[in-house]
Amino acid sequence: MLKIMVLLFISTFTYALSTDKTDGFSGNFDLGLNYTQNIDNILQFNNVFLANYKHKKSVVSLNNNISFISQTGKEEMLNKGVQDLKYSFNTSQLGADLTLQHLYDISRSIKRRWTTGIGISYAVIKSDIEKARFGISTLRELETSLEGNQKIDTRISGSIDFTIKLLNNVELISKNHYQPNIENIGDFRWKTNFSLRITLNSHFLFSLNNTFNYDSFPKLEIPEIDYQLINSLSYTF
Repeated sequence: MLKIMVLLFISTFTYALSTDKTDGFSGNFDLGLNYTQNIDNILQFNNVFLANYKHKKSVVSLNNNISFISQTGKEEMLNKGVQDLKYSFNTSQLGADLTLQHLYDISRSIKRRWTTGIGISYAVIKSDIEKARFGISTLRELETSLEGNQKIDTRISGSIDFTIKLLNNVELISKNHYQPNIENIGDFRWKTNFSLRITLNSHFLFSLNNTFNYDSFPKLEIPEIDYQLINSLSYTF
C-alpha cells in the first residue's frame, strides 16, 4: 500500500484554472436539462458549481457536479455526483496539484468513493487558440458499494487534455483519463469528456457535454460502458 502518492493530474476545468486569470474569485454555475422519449421516457437534470480563488500562482477550487435521472417504470431516481477540492500551483507550463474527491453513482452501485492525490502536469501547447496538457498519475481510492463492501485501490492515471478555439465565441474542450489498477493491470478505467462551449455574452454561455466512461471490472450486472449527454446553460463570474 502506498503511503506517499505522486499524481500527475490534469484539471477537470482547465479553462477555469488558467494562470492567465487575474487574482481573486471566479467560477461558473451550470443548469442542464435533457428529456428523451422513446421506449422509455427519461428526464435528466444536471447542476455544476465551480468556484476558484487565485492568488499569484496558487489556485484553490471547489467543484460540485450532480445529476438526477428519472426513467419510466422505475420508482427510484438515479443519483450520481462528484465533489472536488483542489489546490494547484501553476507556472507557464508546469502545474502541481493536491486533490480530494468524493464520488457517488447509484447506477454503478457506488455508495461513495473517496480519492486523494498529489502531482504535476505539463503544458505542451499554450496559445490563444490551442492548449494541451499531459500527465501520468497515481490515485488512492477508498470505495464503498451499495451493499456496504469496501475496497482500497491505488491507480496510475495518464491524462491528456486539450482546448481548441474554433471561433471567437466557440471552444472545443476534451479531457481524457486512463486509470489502470497498479495491482491488477487488467482492471482499468477510461473516461473521455467532450464539451462544445458557445459564449453568449460576458456572463452566459451554452455548452454541449458528452461523457464516455469505460470500466473493465464493473459490479455484477452493470455494463462496462456508461454514456451521458448533457446540454446546459452556464453563468460565469
